[in-house]
Amino acid sequence: MVNIDAVKFGELEIDGKIYYSDMTVWWDGKIEFRKKSHVFDMPEFKKVLKRKPDSIVIGTGLAGIVKVPDDVREIAKIKKIKIFVDTSSKAIDIFNGLAKIGKKAVAIIHTTC
Repeated sequence: MVNIDAVKFGELEIDGKIYYSDMTVWWDGKIEFRKKSHVFDMPEFKKVLKRKPDSIVIGTGLAGIVKVPDDVREIAKIKKIKIFVDTSSKAIDIFNGLAKIGKKAVAIIHTTC
């Protein structure tokens, strides 16, 4: 099981390894670099959908700057995918809890404001 250990300004610690970027973390341990963006937009959402998660956890940064458009939220609701949106420090706790109970969760974590 993958675990997101901590987030600090500009860095994310996953399973003891430090990444200096925004990251996408999957329930099965796959980790991908995420393009810096202050929006979790439809193209990124569609890419995430290809792996059929049951939950998407969006870490909006340390100050909560990342936005999730209404159309993304609406399609997730239709597809019965839970979306959790919170500051990145709270989002990692949500993701770790979901992963621990076996959910097919993906975390999209922004590491700056």
